[in-house]
Amino acid sequence: MALRTLSFSNQLELSGGTRRHAVRISAVWLVCFVSFTMLLLISWSASRPGSSTTTIIVLLFLAPWGWIVVRRPSTALQDILHNWLLVALPLLSMTSALWSDYPAVSLKGGVQYLVTTFVGIWAGCRIEPRILMSALLSALALLAVLSILDGSHDFNPDTGEYTLIGVFGSKNYFALCISFLLLTAASVALDRSQAFTFRVFGIASFCLAAPLLVYARSVGALVVSISALAISMTLRLMFRFTVMSRSVVVILMLLFLALVVTAATMEISYVDVLGYFGKNTSLTGRTLLWEYAAAAIADKPILGGGYEAFWQIGNSSAEQLWFYSYIPNKYGYHFHNTFLEVTVDLGFVGLAAFVLLLILIIVRTSAMIVGRVPSSERIYAMTIFVFLLLRMPLEVDLFFQFQLASILICVIWIYLQRPSPWRGELPPPSRS
Repeated sequence: MALRTLSFSNQLELSGGTRRHAVRISAVWLVCFVSFTMLLLISWSASRPGSSTTTIIVLLFLAPWGWIVVRRPSTALQDILHNWLLVALPLLSMTSALWSDYPAVSLKGGVQYLVTTFVGIWAGCRIEPRILMSALLSALALLAVLSILDGSHDFNPDTGEYTLIGVFGSKNYFALCISFLLLTAASVALDRSQAFTFRVFGIASFCLAAPLLVYARSVGALVVSISALAISMTLRLMFRFTVMSRSVVVILMLLFLALVVTAATMEISYVDVLGYFGKNTSLTGRTLLWEYAAAAIADKPILGGGYEAFWQIGNSSAEQLWFYSYIPNKYGYHFHNTFLEVTVDLGFVGLAAFVLLLILIIVRTSAMIVGRVPSSERIYAMTIFVFLLLRMPLEVDLFFQFQLASILICVIWIYLQRPSPWRGELPPPSRS
């Protein structure tokens, strides 16, 4: 029934319901924005002296999600049970305290990893996608601007150059978050369900992220971000075609990719390319890391050595790698390969759980590509998944507590579900 045909009292009731709904949307957006901002600051705070700042930031990150649990505890539990595969690896991480050489470390880290996964599940199930995406974009853009204003740099002894790290705490995390900013900005700008102001803000954020990503001098982040963005744009074009046409385009893309790889193998000097980004033919010591990882896996292949038990002060292998890599603070290091990191900590059992999750997401993505035209948030989920998947051979993004990537993999899993990827924390305004 049109608004003009309603009685005056009903019009007032509808108008009041709409205003209340708008206020609730604003409130949910604000708490998401604050939570994501605090999440992005955790790595920076951990590198500061003292632990009180980190504790406060972690509590501010978790507080909004605790509010959701208190309001609807049974629904929050159902969300977790419905997405039980997401919690399999965190549960195994927590349980690894039973056989870890550092049980207290594994237990604490496992609990934090599990809580982070819970937050990711509730973010995907309870928050409307356009609200979550715009809040995340705003948080990433704010931190990027603060990083420019802060001006903190990291010195690269291989090239003698300084790299901006800002408030992200490290060069690699800065490059990762700027990559997320680039991809999120593009998705929000192209999302017709977003408000006009957020779409314009997405364009501005994209223009901010592009030069920052180049300045980060991370060859992995730059190449993978461009690849994920190109794939995202291709998907958006493909969804205008029929299923048969999409299949033909995919085959042509694979053939073109093979041609490019072949030509690149013959023409490009990889030593020069790696040298420009401050890398060497050993990928800045990664090959040595992988050798140590292989030895650790051979020593404890089934269940691994325990979650986060390898990179501990007193572990002789970790001490040797820290010494070789000139890392005096002995903090924030990993094997630069997600599959090796998971296997070292949780053995082939943990690797199997992780790979199963990836395979099922790939299956869901494939179903989306050949099915009906997906929504904007599902295209965003595919884009971020491709980005994370391409980074796995050289980085570790999905296996740590209080990290944005650990939240996003849960959101990806939920957004690629059928039917609707979210069951709504915000019902539409009443029209009765």
